Amino acid sequence: MVLVAYSEAPENLPVVPLWISGSAFPIDSPTSLFPVVSSVKDTPIHHAVSVSPSSAVLAADAAATAFRTWRRTAPSHRRSLLLKAADVLERRGKEIMEAQIAETSCPPQFAGFNIKAGVEYVREIAAASSELRGTVPQRAADPSGNESGGLTIVVREPVGVVLVIPPWNGAVILPLRAISMALAAGCTVVVKASELCPLTHHTLVSCFEEAGIPAGVLNVIQARREDAAPVVEALVSHKAIRKVDFIGSAAVGSKIGQVCAKYLKPILMELGGKGPAVVLEDADLAKTAGLCAMGAIVDHGQLCFSTERIIVHKAIYSQFVPLLTAAMSKIPSAGNAVTRQSAIHAHDVLVDAQSKGAEFLVGGPEYLTETSLKPTLVTKISRDARIRDEETFGPSASVYMAEDDDDAIALANDSAYGLNAAVHSQSWEHAFNVASQLEYGQVHVNDMTSTDSPGCPIRGVKGSGWGQSNSIWGIHEFSIEKSIAFHSSGGLSFLAGH
Repeated sequence: MVLVAYSEAPENLPVVPLWISGSAFPIDSPTSLFPVVSSVKDTPIHHAVSVSPSSAVLAADAAATAFRTWRRTAPSHRRSLLLKAADVLERRGKEIMEAQIAETSCPPQFAGFNIKAGVEYVREIAAASSELRGTVPQRAADPSGNESGGLTIVVREPVGVVLVIPPWNGAVILPLRAISMALAAGCTVVVKASELCPLTHHTLVSCFEEAGIPAGVLNVIQARREDAAPVVEALVSHKAIRKVDFIGSAAVGSKIGQVCAKYLKPILMELGGKGPAVVLEDADLAKTAGLCAMGAIVDHGQLCFSTERIIVHKAIYSQFVPLLTAAMSKIPSAGNAVTRQSAIHAHDVLVDAQSKGAEFLVGGPEYLTETSLKPTLVTKISRDARIRDEETFGPSASVYMAEDDDDAIALANDSAYGLNAAVHSQSWEHAFNVASQLEYGQVHVNDMTSTDSPGCPIRGVKGSGWGQSNSIWGIHEFSIEKSIAFHSSGGLSFLAGH
């Protein structure tokens, strides 16, 4: 069981505990609990224990103890356990979906996609663990010019205990990817679950343990938002924590990055985006319109990969915009925001744009319910409007006209972010020429910006983070190359006579 009973919990609701070294950590007192609230129902669905810095340290201690054994396991053994975990995740898919829907208010279709894609990521990472290889570099001559002899080998070793901080959006795919990469590399993990969906994240960890991952290799805690900063610092400063994997907003990533810099701990970060879809004059306009509209509204626009800007070549602007508005108008609802405050933020960004001269092709700052905004297309954006380069995290996109390819590229690159982009053209050569000039980690040709592939590396550039995830690229993030040099007995002959 992931949830536990606690007689002193408000409303007698079940509790998401702290999970350390394979068991639920004792609940100190009712004051350590916080409610997990459904945004749609606006009522608590369960409670969770908010970890203290001292208890968080115990999770790191447990991971450090488990690391001494786990690091020695063969990649083939870790691969086998990850494949078993994927089977368990698939079998318990309905349970995981229900938790994600209840906690994040996402549509059932999106929750189902998270399970299907998340399992694919785990299996791909398991397969890629066979690619963990060392090398034997050539030996250089000694300073006297003589062959030094001996042998040098370069081996890959796990970096150590990893702190994983996953988000509430993509609440299944993203933590599964992060956990699997670290485990495949031979690392142990402390997961700091999102305070908005702790049950979802705990359920994922329980699937790994059901598959046979030893106790202590995976530990999961959570903290109410106001407790998070000291908890993160306690973990990052812990001597056993050797790397951090954070997925979330640029604002929070900046703060965590500063803590990591303070303690000289490396961090893999995948942050926000302001994804542009560049529509070139030779695009398939009808197909592109549908892809742009859908890319803007998936999960109420609450994806860092969302299509936030649609940049249209002047030559086809008058033909394309009616198709785009028609495609967006056919979408009655984009689902619900994860919290009411999130919906308010997305609404306020649209109000700000309107106050600064923006016009709406579809929708506007309009609520369908307290947690759902009307799908919206905005145009005539002023440079000082928040929507120009602030993530809306709502079901909206801005539409811009580009004079030519160079102008479209300049508009697309005019952002602090650099995560995902799309280029639409019926000429692959034309699309490649534009894509190669975009300052984004991923560029998708003739598809939504909100696209990813388990077998390809993914990274942010500029303000969207650093480091790579997925497959062998992600596993390498959590391993280090160590050189071991075997010197011959005559290795110091050049010093003779000195």
